[in-house]
Amino acid sequence: MRCDGSRLRRQSGWIAATERGRGRVAVRSAFRRAAAGVVLAGFLGACAGTPSPVPQLATVTVTFDMGGGGAGFAATIYAQEVSTGKTFKSFYPAGSHGLVVLPTSAPVSINVEAPGTYVFYATLIEAPDDYQYGATNCRPAEPCPASILRAIDVQPGGAYSVTIADRAAPIPTQNSPVEVPWER
Repeated sequence: MRCDGSRLRRQSGWIAATERGRGRVAVRSAFRRAAAGVVLAGFLGACAGTPSPVPQLATVTVTFDMGGGGAGFAATIYAQEVSTGKTFKSFYPAGSHGLVVLPTSAPVSINVEAPGTYVFYATLIEAPDDYQYGATNCRPAEPCPASILRAIDVQPGGAYSVTIADRAAPIPTQNSPVEVPWER
């Protein structure tokens, strides 16, 4: 072994190179963390800078009439936007039926996003696939020449009234654009 220090110099050179490399790695890591922080702050700032739009609402008062001036059964009431298919629903409580002489259930109100064009229909809770009713231009408990759902255009802040009474009306597929016949 030579004692001229060449080996030590080589080792110290290796150590210096290694530490110099570590310094580069540390600088690169710090730079990457800073860049990631700037990018993340930009994304968060973009999200925080644009508030989420608050949907504007319209109120629709729905009466469900099975033919005797009301409904003796509980139902689910649906309001469905014709182009997007977005569906809103509400519970319609059972009115009295049998020998009790009391008024049927009061109308219920549904808030829907506005503006939009909506059709309305109901299914009975007891048998939703068997008993379906739609809001058409037909009167309750009378034969209807054409059961076409009636759509109404709603505007923000507006109040509207609908009667669901047609047992023969076609019912659309929920949460899909309305493909059954409808008219304004």
